[in-house]
Amino acid sequence: MIKKLDKSQWESYFDKLSKNLGSKEAMIEVVGEEIGDQVETKAQPLIGLSYDPKDDEFVVTLEKHEHIIPQPQEIAIDEEVDGIKLIEVVEGDGTKHLIRLMSPLALPQ
Repeated sequence: MIKKLDKSQWESYFDKLSKNLGSKEAMIEVVGEEIGDQVETKAQPLIGLSYDPKDDEFVVTLEKHEHIIPQPQEIAIDEEVDGIKLIEVVEGDGTKHLIRLMSPLALPQ
């Protein structure tokens, strides 16, 4: 189910989400008219997600990469029974940043 978040919720929503992430991995894809569809990062451990209202930035912190989205205009989440699968952040110029969340594969016993 896709749900658009109100801008007033962003900071507290992602602070709370980051505290309860557990072991998730994320992959970031950027889709824009000028650049087409680009994979920014392959799946790697997700450290946190945050919105900074002072700088008006959405930040995705991964183990080996920090992805900053300036002046996000809208944020939507795709939430399923077992948690959030996708976060879509849209910049002012229409560029979309797709943050795909997944659980790491369990190692066989």
